[in-house]
Amino acid sequence: MTSNFQIEEHYALTFEGRHIDLHNNFDFIGYSYDTTNRQITLKWTKSKGDWVKENEFDNLLLIHSDVTYLTIFYDNKEYEYPNDDKCLSDVSFFPSEDRQTNNAVLMQEEPKNGDDIIYIFQTDHFIRIGCDKIELVCH
Repeated sequence: MTSNFQIEEHYALTFEGRHIDLHNNFDFIGYSYDTTNRQITLKWTKSKGDWVKENEFDNLLLIHSDVTYLTIFYDNKEYEYPNDDKCLSDVSFFPSEDRQTNNAVLMQEEPKNGDDIIYIFQTDHFIRIGCDKIELVCH
């Protein structure tokens, strides 16, 4: 797997020298999956909190190409804390050999060969993706 960003302290991304705090400054708004091209795009929008700097990006896309593995665990029957469903708790590159573990992180800035990426939300829901390439696009 290759990526055009690094993971910083399992809650933020570093992109072109810029710190992007996914936990505090962005809300997850959804994803789209293109089965023909094996591509999944995760979509984020700038949070409305007064702690978010004015010059923060408005939107982020994380485009995963040549997807070979995808698990989306979103079992929220109660829907008790809807704001937590859109708040990222952790993000981590993680070895694909251990796909049973989806609630742990590694302090690893860049992906290793054979890694997946796991996005864990405040509600413990997660999205795990195995792919060849991840591209962060900022607007």
